Amino acid sequence: MTQKNGITLNLRTLSKVIESKVGISGSHAKDLALRLLNYFGFGMSVIDNCLDQEDRRLFYFLQDLKILKTHWEEAILASGRTWRIFYWDLNMDEIARELTRLSEGAKEETGPYESLPEEVWSRERSAEIA
Repeated sequence: MTQKNGITLNLRTLSKVIESKVGISGSHAKDLALRLLNYFGFGMSVIDNCLDQEDRRLFYFLQDLKILKTHWEEAILASGRTWRIFYWDLNMDEIARELTRLSEGAKEETGPYESLPEEVWSRERSAEIA
């Protein structure tokens, strides 16, 4: 579970974002979210070196959907060569936007008829009807 900007990123919320962005079923989205959270744990960044090829492809795919982003650092080795270290970051700003969009969409799904009380739908017949 990761927190940033007032958003708690857990399996449920990340599954909802992946399901919405990728357009896959809930169980597949949950599997992807779990796989992603297993790398990130409680952090915001993962070093690229720890990924295998299949997971790196998944990370590039999620980067295309703006769920992940990258950054890198340079270090100077004793030999004078420059060494680049690549990182993957959770894009919490985009995840927050998607969660907001999903919550607004849930509010819009409730139409005017769904908000009416049950007694509106019952009809009593008057004695004057012949």
